[in-house]
Amino acid sequence: MSVQLLTSIRYSVFLITLLSGVTYAVAPPVSDDGKTAKKKAQEDPEYIAEMKAKVFSKENSSVANGEHRFNQTCVYCHGHQGSGGKARKLQGREFDADYLFKTITKGKKRGSLVMPPWKRTFTPEERWELVTYILSLSEEK
Repeated sequence: MSVQLLTSIRYSVFLITLLSGVTYAVAPPVSDDGKTAKKKAQEDPEYIAEMKAKVFSKENSSVANGEHRFNQTCVYCHGHQGSGGKARKLQGREFDADYLFKTITKGKKRGSLVMPPWKRTFTPEERWELVTYILSLSEEK
């Protein structure tokens, strides 16, 4: 194959890639299926209060679910059972449940350490379960 042919093929592939990217940026696919409305409803203060009451009413299972989620996502920074690591220790500290929920939801920045916001990752019920587990770490055992 000649160098000219290879160059023209490469140029064609580049143009196709560029044009498809521009097309996507100008007219991205639209398929909401009601997900936006559902997510907005989940962040409604009344819904959040309802989930808080639901989670705290079944505290034992909520703590277990929160521990499972904590071990999957939080242990890297906060250590095993909140013993500390890259981030502050959670054991033995007194927290307000609403403060924890807000921090988990919006994240936090302290110096060069950044806790990401979990609002888009976890539902309000899952975030309240994390809160119940963290609150259980401050209790005497």
